[in-house]
Amino acid sequence: MRKILSCILVMMLLASAVLMAVTPAAAYEEKIPFAGEDNELTKDELSSAICSYMLDEVGLSDDVGDAAYVYAYWEGKPKTIVDMTDRTVTLYRPPERVAPLSNTFIEEVMCVFGVEDRSVAVSACCCRDNSSYDYTYKGEHYTFTGASYPSDVLYPKFLELPYVGRLDSGINYETLATAKPELVIIRMTCCASEENVKRAAKVIESMGIPVVVIKDPSNYEDQREDIIYKEIAVLGEVFDKQREAQQSIDRMDEVVETIKERTKDIPEDEKPTVLYFGLSRKAREEGGVGNVQSIDALESEFLENIVNAKNAFRGMGRQIMSSEQVLALNPDVIILPTSHGHHPPTELYESEHFKNIQEVKAIKEKRVCSLPATSCRSERLEFPIELMIEAKCCYPERFADIDISEWSSDYYKEIYGIEDDKVEEIKLAQQYYRLEIE
Repeated sequence: MRKILSCILVMMLLASAVLMAVTPAAAYEEKIPFAGEDNELTKDELSSAICSYMLDEVGLSDDVGDAAYVYAYWEGKPKTIVDMTDRTVTLYRPPERVAPLSNTFIEEVMCVFGVEDRSVAVSACCCRDNSSYDYTYKGEHYTFTGASYPSDVLYPKFLELPYVGRLDSGINYETLATAKPELVIIRMTCCASEENVKRAAKVIESMGIPVVVIKDPSNYEDQREDIIYKEIAVLGEVFDKQREAQQSIDRMDEVVETIKERTKDIPEDEKPTVLYFGLSRKAREEGGVGNVQSIDALESEFLENIVNAKNAFRGMGRQIMSSEQVLALNPDVIILPTSHGHHPPTELYESEHFKNIQEVKAIKEKRVCSLPATSCRSERLEFPIELMIEAKCCYPERFADIDISEWSSDYYKEIYGIEDDKVEEIKLAQQYYRLEIE
C-alpha cells in the first residue's frame, strides 16, 4: 500500500512539476503515451505506468513525464489547435523540439514564454547570422556586424541552430528532418506567400511532423494590430503559455491605445505627411535616391490608423524614387527604416548621396527620425516601440513626456522579463543611440 501511495504521490508531483521530467522523444507519435485504444489517458493508466517504473526501479522516462503533463493539463486527451489558416492541428504530447520558421517573431515569443531552448532549427527571409552593413554617422563611416534581432541577443544559440532555408525560395527538408522537430511553426509574412506556405506545410506533414501556421497582418486586407495579438495567442495555445501570451498582448495594446488616444482628435489638415524613406545603396545603384513604402504597406496602415498621420506617398507598391520625386512629395516628416542596413538621420543630412534633396521640408526642419535596426520589418514584439518613435517624431509636443531611450528600456524589461544588461545589449544591437530622437 505504501508503494502504491508513493506512486500516486509521484504522479501528482509530476503533474505539478510538469516539464522537469520531460525530455525530447525520439519521434513524434500520434498517440498519447500509455493511453488505451481510445487515445485518452485515465488516472489508472497513468498510475499504472508510474508504478511499473518505480517498482522496477528503472526510473522515470520522458514518456511518463509527457503522460503526466497530458493528464494534468490536457485532461488526458489529445490537444487540438486551430491555426490561422483554419487548419486543425492535433498534439499528443507537449512539443519539446520545435522548428520556428519565421523572421524571428516566433523566436521572440518563445523567449517571452521561456521555451526558447526547445528550438532545433531556424529560418529567415533576411540575413540572420552575424548580419553586416555599412552606414555613415556624423561624417564617420561605420560597419556593424552582429546579431540585430532581440531574440538572437537573448538566446545566442539561435544563431548556432541548423538553418533550413527560406519559405519564399525553398526549404531544405533534409536539414529539417535531421533536426528531428516534433512540431514546425510557420509564420506567413510578405516574403512567405500562401502558396509557398501551403506547399511547405504539406511536405512537412508528409514527413510525419505536425505544422501550425500563423499569419502576420500583411496577409489581411484590413491590416490591424490585433492580428499580431492573435498570432501570440495561438502560440500561447501551442506552448500552454496562455497567461504569458495575454500579458504580452495587454502590454503591447496598452502602448497602441496610448498612441491612439493622444492623436485621435487631430484635424485632417493638421496631420503631418510622412515618408517612409529607405536609403538603400541598391536604390542608388538603380538610379534613384531611395525607396518608399506605399499606402497599402503594413507600415503605412499602422502609421495612418494608429499614429494618425498621413503617408506622403499615395501610390501602390514599394518604389524607387528620384530626387525630383522626393522633392515633389516634400514630406513634413521622414522615417528611416532599416533598408539594406541601418541609416541614422545624419546620413540623410550630411551624406553626399542626398545633397540634391536638402530642400525637402522634413530635412530642412530636421524632422527626420530613424527606426531601430531590424532587417525585413514584419512587425515583431517591438512594433509598439517603432510606433512610439513615429508618434513622437510626428507629434513631439503630444509625446514630450516620453524619453524614448528610457521608455523603450522599460518596455523590453516588461515584455521579456530581462534586466538592464540584456536591455543594453538589445539597444546596442539595434542602434538605439543613433536614432537621434529628442
